[in-house]
Amino acid sequence: MSTHRLRPSPLVSLPRGALVIALVLWAATFALGFAAKAASGWLTSQLVVDRALNDAHSSLFDAVARALDHLDSVSVVAVCLVILAVLVGLFVSWGRALAAVVIAGGGWVLCLIPKAVVGETRPPLDAVAHLLHVSPATLSYPSGHTVFAVTLSAAVLMVCRGLWARIIVLVVGILFVAVTAWSRLYVGAHYPTDVLGALLAGAGGALLVAWLWNFVVRRILARRSPSDTAPAADAARG
Repeated sequence: MSTHRLRPSPLVSLPRGALVIALVLWAATFALGFAAKAASGWLTSQLVVDRALNDAHSSLFDAVARALDHLDSVSVVAVCLVILAVLVGLFVSWGRALAAVVIAGGGWVLCLIPKAVVGETRPPLDAVAHLLHVSPATLSYPSGHTVFAVTLSAAVLMVCRGLWARIIVLVVGILFVAVTAWSRLYVGAHYPTDVLGALLAGAGGALLVAWLWNFVVRRILARRSPSDTAPAADAARG
């Protein structure tokens, strides 16, 4: 009995109305993307932000931007997800480790939908003076790098336990997302609305996948005997 009660629930922490919040964020993602694409002059005017950040270039900033440029590649994402699974599995539970991987990876993949639907092209290659020769391979809106930074941070926040652990994850996650968003503007790979849309798409995608995860897990737990289901439900409430 006591052994069961010590087993962490595979359910993840979500705010009330998570599904509604996710759908609103996704609606806002598409609305912002279509609005930015329709007003081409607005996109062009945004490049003043990219140029201002790029003009403050340094060797340190270049190194950080180049390192984060690989964040959106499938191989790097896969490595990040494996590391995430191992750390969460060892320090929290393997059930929540799987949840974290599904949320981070699934939320990132979902950003391909607004990319394809909105179909916004990248800023011109000469948008900034200090070129770092990054090679954008996909459409511009939303920023896939920033989306992954958001979904990865959100996944860790949802599966970690304890108030202080969540506060630390929240602070580190915000810094990680901010630096990633800065790097995409610094190299001139995105418009500011691309990274803003990425915040919406990343948060919305992570919430949607997490809500689906909890929905499926609850259905699985409901099929178990009451003696197996009760401890998991107690752990989820705690």
